[in-house]
Amino acid sequence: MKRHALRLAAGTLAAVLPLAAVAACGTEKKKTVAQEFATAQEHLGDAKAASFTLRLDDAQGNLAKLAAKEGDVPKPVLDALIGGSITYVADAAGDAALRSVASGTTDPNDVAGALKKSNLAFVIKDDKAEVVEIRLVEGVLFAHVNLAEVGRLAEAGGAEDFDASLDEALAGMDPRFAQALKDVRAGKWLKLDLAPLVDDLKGLAESVVPGGVPTASASPYDASALGRKAWEAVKPHVTATDANDDSADRVIDVRVKARPALKALLGVLKAEKDLPFASILGGVAPADLDEHVADGEAKGQIRLADSHLKQVSLDLESLRLLSKEPGTDSLAGVTVVVDVDDQADELRAPEEVSAIDFGALLQELIGSFFGTMSDSVSMTAPDAYLGG
Repeated sequence: MKRHALRLAAGTLAAVLPLAAVAACGTEKKKTVAQEFATAQEHLGDAKAASFTLRLDDAQGNLAKLAAKEGDVPKPVLDALIGGSITYVADAAGDAALRSVASGTTDPNDVAGALKKSNLAFVIKDDKAEVVEIRLVEGVLFAHVNLAEVGRLAEAGGAEDFDASLDEALAGMDPRFAQALKDVRAGKWLKLDLAPLVDDLKGLAESVVPGGVPTASASPYDASALGRKAWEAVKPHVTATDANDDSADRVIDVRVKARPALKALLGVLKAEKDLPFASILGGVAPADLDEHVADGEAKGQIRLADSHLKQVSLDLESLRLLSKEPGTDSLAGVTVVVDVDDQADELRAPEEVSAIDFGALLQELIGSFFGTMSDSVSMTAPDAYLGG
């Protein structure tokens, strides 16, 4: 049975794929764009692991110029932010488990079980190196921190003697923290088994929450259905143009008529009676969009290679020009990019791991905290004042 297609947390790709497929359907080619997108979805669904990397492309340096003009951020830090990226990696089971926990469909009594099915990672890079990676493999959390790069950025931002400051901060703490710091400096990963910790927190919750931990929601909000309704409403205001006829590197130019699309989307959202946080839309009317959004198009691109989705991008200059007060600072050449790899390496537990048991350390800290809190509660209970 095919695996479920991986999605970005915000559902960006889920919206973009049908957008281009529908708009370009019917074009006479050896292989239509619709066929390529259908195959791309299959590749994502069958992927053992897939990665999605969010980054900025400042081709003409306009974003750097604007940032330098607006603030006092040191250039090394600015370069690190603009040239950096955030990558999400997951297999189908891990992605599904994460979305299940986030949506409330996972029984709170079985969060530990859901985590054991999860393989996913988040990787943060600057313009020069990887800074942090958080990796979850079968319920065990691993963290790798490039302290040398963190120190470089901290000192570029004004911090003095970063390493000495860390040593000083940990001097009065449990010696295991100092050993962990030594291991991190040596390039080792930190390790935390989440299952026992989740069970401990569940037990604590059961002891203080009347009636115990609630079960999963019987009817969680159907965000997928909302997405389909939103797409149907916005679709008439979207055009997709096949910029070439090369299946080895196919480029789809996407344009959205912003003002009518936003009005259509607003109508769908306001019609949803059970929409979480719907109250924030109560005072927003179509006339407000006319007042603040200029007549124009948001522009983007989708790239495929041999029917594999490779990239989705959004032109920020087109968004700037949609403002009724766009200013004079051009963002030409600035794009938000999501790079996609449906053949990413499968996630595995790292080998060079610190021997420090962070699970035990955290359990001790939690036990100490709640023990102190319990003593405080018992001292303020009525029997304490009535002499038992």
